[in-house]
Amino acid sequence: MKPNWQAFATLLLSALAFSGTTDAVEGGLVHTNAIRTIDLRSLPAVTEQIGVVVQNVRDSKAIKTFTVYIPHTKADRLAKVTVHERKSGAELQVSKMENEPLKYSWLPQPVEYRATLLQPLQPSEKISLNIDCVYLNTIEPRPKVVEQTGDQTWLWKDDARLLWAYPIHKEKTVVRTNGEIKSYSQIKESSKDGKSVTFGPFIGGESPNAPVEVRFRDNREQLEAMTHRREYFVSHWSNDLNILEHYALRNRAPALDAFDKVKQTMSRFMKARDNFVKTLLVKVPADAREMYVVDEIGNVSTSSVTSRQRLNGDAFKVMQLKPRYPLAGQWNYTWWHGYSVPLSNYLRVNRNHHALRVPFIGSIVGSASQNEEIPLTAINTYNTAVSKYELRITLPEGATNVDVRVPFDVDSIRQMPQSYYFDSSGRTVVVVEHANVAPSAVDAHVLVTYDYSMLSLWQKPLVIAFVVFALFALTSLGSRMQLGLAAKPALTAKKTQ
Repeated sequence: MKPNWQAFATLLLSALAFSGTTDAVEGGLVHTNAIRTIDLRSLPAVTEQIGVVVQNVRDSKAIKTFTVYIPHTKADRLAKVTVHERKSGAELQVSKMENEPLKYSWLPQPVEYRATLLQPLQPSEKISLNIDCVYLNTIEPRPKVVEQTGDQTWLWKDDARLLWAYPIHKEKTVVRTNGEIKSYSQIKESSKDGKSVTFGPFIGGESPNAPVEVRFRDNREQLEAMTHRREYFVSHWSNDLNILEHYALRNRAPALDAFDKVKQTMSRFMKARDNFVKTLLVKVPADAREMYVVDEIGNVSTSSVTSRQRLNGDAFKVMQLKPRYPLAGQWNYTWWHGYSVPLSNYLRVNRNHHALRVPFIGSIVGSASQNEEIPLTAINTYNTAVSKYELRITLPEGATNVDVRVPFDVDSIRQMPQSYYFDSSGRTVVVVEHANVAPSAVDAHVLVTYDYSMLSLWQKPLVIAFVVFALFALTSLGSRMQLGLAAKPALTAKKTQ
C-alpha cells in the first residue's frame, strides 16, 4: 500500500503545532466540544461553520484572545473568516498573525488568525463561539471528463479532524450537499443520512486524524472569474460615472469527452437545461445608460437589456449577455462591458470636500437554461467565484487628499498617477486588489474622499483655452514674420544722354 505522505505531514504538523505553541495560544484554553458543518449547497463557495465551546482552565489568569488555525492546504482559497459570540451574536475583531517559524521549518505552516474577546475569559469560565470560514473553488469535478449529456459529480475532501491550537475533548464534522451522495469515506466514525454525511464524534486523542472525502452529484452552474477588473471614471463636468468591467470567465464543470453539435441542439427540446452556460446575467443600476458589450472579436450584438425591474424593493436593470458560443465544462470566455450612471447619485459634496460611495464589486450569474426568458429571481443566485479582483477608481484631475475606506481587509490599496487626453498634471487612480472575493462583498461599498476645488474644475478648460490661444498667437505671429531673404529691388536703366 502506498503511504499517504500528506496525511503523515498533517498529523506531524498538528502534533508540533499543538505542543510547540503554548505561548502563542496562551496555554490555558480547552475545547470541550466542537461541531463543524461543511455546507456544499452554495457552490462554488464552500462555507465552513464551526461551533465550539471554549473553557479557561487556568487557575488565576484571564484570557483575552482566541486563535484559529487555517491549514496551509486551504489558506490560498480562503475568502473570509469571522468569529462571533454565540450568546450575544457580536462579531469579534479578527487579525491575521505573522507566524513564527516552527522548530521544524521544512513543514508547511498553518495560517493563524487571532480573535479578541469582548470580555476577558476568567478562570473556569466557558464561552460559546461560532467560527465561519468561506472558501472558493475547493471542490473538483470527479470524473474530470464526462459525456456531453452526463451528470456533474464533485469531490470534497479534507481532514476528518480540525487543526486546533488548543486541546479538544470532543468534535465531529457534518457535510451537507445539494444533490445525491454517490460515495463517502467509510471510516469507523462515519454515517450517512440523506444528503448529509457525519464524521465523528471523535473523543480527545483516541481517534487519529485521516483524510476523508464525499463525492456527490450537483448539475448546477459553477463559474470562476479567473480575473475581474472593475473601473470607475469620475467626470464632474458631465455629471457622469462611467463603469467598465473586464472578465476572464471559466466554466468549472467537467470537461467534455467530445463535443457534438447535434446533441447540443437536440437537448434544447429534450431537457430544460444542460451543462452549457448560454446566458450571463449582469445586474446594473436602474438609471444605467449607454450600455455596450465587447469581446476580443468586436461588439456582441446578441446581448440585450431589460427595462427597469423591481425585486424585494430593489430597482435595477439586467444585462443579458449571450456569448458567441455556449460555455462547456472548462471552456473560457473573455469580454468587457460598460455603462454610465449619474454621478450625483453616488457623490456627496460639502464645499471642496467630496465623498464618493460606490459598490465594491458587481455580480454576474451564469445560466444553462434553454429558455430565452430567464426568471427575474435568478439574478440573486450566486454561482460565480472571483479568484483575482482589481478595482480602479479614476478621480478627476486636480483631486487631492485622497482617502480610501473598504469595510473589510483587502490584499492591497495603492494610488498611482495616470494621464489621459488633455491632462496637464495627471489624475489620481485608486487601485484595490484582492484575491478570493467572498460572496458577501457584493453588498459592500467603497468610500473615497478627496478635495476638489472650483479652480481644479476649471483647470482643464483653462489649460485647453491657453494652449489654443497660444497656438493662435504663434500662428498669427509666424504669418507676419519674414523668414526668407529680402528680394533685391530692381535697377532702373539710366537714360543715355
